[in-house]
Amino acid sequence: MSDLLTADSLSKSRQAFLELRERILDGRLPPGTHLTLRPIAKSLGVTVTAVSEAVRELVHEQLVDFEPNYGARVKRFDAETVRSQHVLRIAIECEAIRRCTQLVANRKLDELQSLAEEVDRLADVEENLAEARRRDFEFHLQIAEHSGVPSLAAVLRSCHLVRLLAVDAVHDEAMSAPNRTHVELVAAIRSRDVDIAEKAMRDHCERSLLLQLRRTFGTIGI
Repeated sequence: MSDLLTADSLSKSRQAFLELRERILDGRLPPGTHLTLRPIAKSLGVTVTAVSEAVRELVHEQLVDFEPNYGARVKRFDAETVRSQHVLRIAIECEAIRRCTQLVANRKLDELQSLAEEVDRLADVEENLAEARRRDFEFHLQIAEHSGVPSLAAVLRSCHLVRLLAVDAVHDEAMSAPNRTHVELVAAIRSRDVDIAEKAMRDHCERSLLLQLRRTFGTIGI
């Protein structure tokens, strides 16, 4: 029975985590919002313990700050912090795609192609940004996993926030061209030219940075 209760508790905390993360990423819980456990638990229909575990995971993902004697609040980001996060992201993703280009099997590349087409369709055609965020993260993580260096995927997983936030901005009026960049990344990998692949990834990451800065801070400089 205790094992079943533990599994149920983990399930509820996971549900709470996913829901709170989505509310943060789509702006329903804006930066600076104080996360009070009991009201959140009531609104989600879960226990305070489940919400507490969810908040700890959000802190780990750098979506939430925790202050002793005050509690948890949605993290505030300034433009310089966002730029710094993207510098780290670019370094990781460019190395990952270079190694992936050399190593990935054609069958795995075909799977990556299907995922790229799905991400672009969700963002451009269906405008399902919540699902696009999830599949976008999976796409980039798969490139890192195909690099043959497990630590690249592990570090990328821990700093994926900037990518999740940037997906929301694909319909920026100043950047109205279709977001076919994921399909273009796969085409660059298919070239088996590591320099072409790295440039495609760098352009992709810098575009994400530009979009996020514009969406969040009203600035376009990178």
